[in-house]
Amino acid sequence: MGLVLGVPIMLFGVRGALLDARDTHPAELGRWLVGSAVAHDLVLLPVIGALAWALHRVTPASAWPAVRGGGIAIGTLALVSWPYAAGYGASPGNPSLLPRDYVLGPLLAGAAIVAVTAVVAVLSRRGR
Repeated sequence: MGLVLGVPIMLFGVRGALLDARDTHPAELGRWLVGSAVAHDLVLLPVIGALAWALHRVTPASAWPAVRGGGIAIGTLALVSWPYAAGYGASPGNPSLLPRDYVLGPLLAGAAIVAVTAVVAVLSRRGR
């Protein structure tokens, strides 16, 4: 079912990128897509897998679901907030493009996720 829906959508995107080549720069887009796939498979997945394996070894079994959920939330927060924290899209001539502190906000949200995860993990240990 995924192929039935996904292939036409991808073909529509490729068609649009080729028809609007002056604006979309298909060669640059292709390099970015291939590069991000390679970085994902050769860098991100092994690092996350090693971290999860190490964390699983030191986490009690009853607390593992909470720790795993907290890790997923922190990882998602990091991936979503990275472009903003790095300042991609900022313009010195238009300070309203990125008007907030995009480092402090995700750090505070991450600290809250860690605190909630720790409480849930401790409560799950007590309950068993």
